[in-house]
Amino acid sequence: MKFSMDSPVFHIADQITDLLVAGFLWLVFSVPVVTIGPASAALYYTVVKVVRRKRETVTKSFLYAFRLNFKQGIGLTLLYIAYGALLAFYIYFVGYGKAQGNGYAAVIGGIILAAPFLFTLPYIFPALSRFQFKVSRLLQYALHMSVGHCMTTLALLTMLLAVGFMIYLFPFFLAVLPGVYVYIASFLIERVLRGYLAAEREKYTDEDALPWYLE
Repeated sequence: MKFSMDSPVFHIADQITDLLVAGFLWLVFSVPVVTIGPASAALYYTVVKVVRRKRETVTKSFLYAFRLNFKQGIGLTLLYIAYGALLAFYIYFVGYGKAQGNGYAAVIGGIILAAPFLFTLPYIFPALSRFQFKVSRLLQYALHMSVGHCMTTLALLTMLLAVGFMIYLFPFFLAVLPGVYVYIASFLIERVLRGYLAAEREKYTDEDALPWYLE
């Protein structure tokens, strides 16, 4: 029996291989912790461009996006780490009974404090991979996306929580699940991003001339 290299089986196997390599690169480049941001932007860029749309190679695309988003990615990483630390302090403060006299207010305050952190998290690094904006505008875009597409945001957060829980139970999944999450999430996120690129897409009259990120 002969197999064609264009068969669906080879196509799927090729996608899985690319996804595993991209996930491994994300893990390696995230080791310093402060580089999680540029690594996450590079992972999203690579998954959409290479795994889904078969442009260029995994390593070339990942390294290009990592270098391009290095400074802003580190800045965003530090910002989210600081925000997360603030949330952790608040939870510690409330959990140890420092605010027992006003429990409902403490819970509401925690929700208000956590909302910008949680809601923008699924969008910020995909936005970084796609737009060359200042950090303040990227955050504005991410917040606008999260509020304007609340059901998509809830779905993305649920998937992110499930991936985090699986990695907590089985740490070796850290080399696999981030790439799988980004691949699945990209089908939702790309629909959101497409709305912000509609004006640019209208510039092209020929569908075959569209850049990969507008397809």
